[in-house]
Amino acid sequence: MTQKYSVLLLATLVLQARGVFSDESAEASPAEPQHSVQVPQFAPYAVPEAALWEQFVGTMEPLWKRSRASKQDQNEDRYDGEWAVEEVVELAGVAGDKALVVKSEARHHAISARLDKPLDPAQNGVVLQYEVKLQNTLNCGGAYAKLLTSPMTGEFSDSTPYTIMFGPDKCGESKLHMIYRHLNPVTGNYTEHHLQKAPVPPTDSLTHLYTLVIGTNNSFVISIDGVEKKTGSLLEDFEPPVNPAREIDDPRDSKPVDWVDDEQVPDSSATKPEDWDEDAPAMVLDEDAAKPEKWLEDEPLMVKDPAAVKPEDWDDDEDGDWAPPMVANPRCADADGCGPWKRPLKRNADYKGPWSPPLIDNPAYKGKWAPRRIANPGYFEDLAVYKLAKIDAIGFELWTMQSGITFDNIYVGDNVETAERIAKNVWKPKHDTEVALREARNPRPVEKTKSKLDGVLELFKVRVGDISASVADFYGRVRHEGIVEAVRQDRSGAIAVVMAVGGLVWLAWNLVALVRFVVGLASPAPPAPVAATNAPNASPDATASTSARTSASYSAAVKRKTKKSS
Repeated sequence: MTQKYSVLLLATLVLQARGVFSDESAEASPAEPQHSVQVPQFAPYAVPEAALWEQFVGTMEPLWKRSRASKQDQNEDRYDGEWAVEEVVELAGVAGDKALVVKSEARHHAISARLDKPLDPAQNGVVLQYEVKLQNTLNCGGAYAKLLTSPMTGEFSDSTPYTIMFGPDKCGESKLHMIYRHLNPVTGNYTEHHLQKAPVPPTDSLTHLYTLVIGTNNSFVISIDGVEKKTGSLLEDFEPPVNPAREIDDPRDSKPVDWVDDEQVPDSSATKPEDWDEDAPAMVLDEDAAKPEKWLEDEPLMVKDPAAVKPEDWDDDEDGDWAPPMVANPRCADADGCGPWKRPLKRNADYKGPWSPPLIDNPAYKGKWAPRRIANPGYFEDLAVYKLAKIDAIGFELWTMQSGITFDNIYVGDNVETAERIAKNVWKPKHDTEVALREARNPRPVEKTKSKLDGVLELFKVRVGDISASVADFYGRVRHEGIVEAVRQDRSGAIAVVMAVGGLVWLAWNLVALVRFVVGLASPAPPAPVAATNAPNASPDATASTSARTSASYSAAVKRKTKKSS
């Protein structure tokens, strides 16, 4: 029965999924534009007093330099992903507009550019704003930027010190990274502090604008497409916190041997009551129960089949004495039961189980032990966290399974009004044109009412896509970094691989069950099946004897036919 339910479930999912995917394919197919869209022509936009303002009006070099960092202990380039400065192909909102584009799939990419002038966050804070466009569907990849700490030396890589890391990332789940590095004045080391409850970035093919503003009051504001998505404090909304606790547990303190931290103990003065019977059974016969009126004690549960006939080719010498198969006693069908009646069991009202003394408050209890608190030797208090390390360059150091990630109109500075003007005069006209182009290409279909199953299947498809992306990313890491390093850096990818294998095993099992189910429908019924019953109080010995006799009869018949044919 379980197998049949699995087969029906599998068939339902397959048929329904075909409908979902075919409908989506029909909706996704581009239609002819119903009206023309005026696409503006690119024109450079002047931004004075910026640490960096990049519209990629020229070639990639010499400002932007690909990393030539080598893999550890190897001469092979670590970052083998290609970059290009070229015009946008997918939904180009501005004609002739060039951008920095990731050109390789399943590769590590790294590229950086020096700022026109160093930026000191201690002066007026930091404003980082740039556009991201996903020309291809992104299943797994990053699009975040790093503001590199001054002075930047050597080839840009993941080990290059950075001051701020900000931007979207997707591999399974989408999130917007915001990380800053703070110098611990006690240890002299930098610590990464990660934003908690980060916003979720969009993942469509439109150009989206990401803005980060860090103020001189330790505040931060994150906006997407000019809309605030997250505000807070550098002191309160990041993990780990910048300022450590004033006091910590003394690592040298230990609980005394004689410390008693049991709040209650058994009462030593208590004695077991005289009427407490530990040997009393939990269940006893129900003396009030009566045999049902229609219970047939003299009727057996199983009887010989009166309609059975000894086969003509049955040979008693070779096959043994023939006996008709056993079937359920028809007289028991309308009765309350057949065979010897037994009195049922009921819970014993006198059952109390093993006795144990009650608990009382422990007179020796000293409370829950905790180590003593001491002054934290690593304590400091920095109330001007915004005074981060000076910034010398910007870089994109990414791993992605898809190409077509596009960066444009990058602003690094400290003027919020400048960033807002760029959003209004550069990004918004482009974005609005892209929206119009998309609507002209794909007119909105008439919405149809979706069943609950449609919603479940859509969620199922999204989860399968997330797992597939995680598996693909994990495979790429294995190829480039080895299985041990891949598992260490990407636990979720390893779990996704296990889930994918388990899903494939489940699917294979159900396919086999489906084949067996279909074959079973097409196969003829087996000869002379033996009827059985689940009537109450059935005799196990009688049932086993019947099964054995029928099996022996069937085996003998097969042997006889084989002998005669030979």
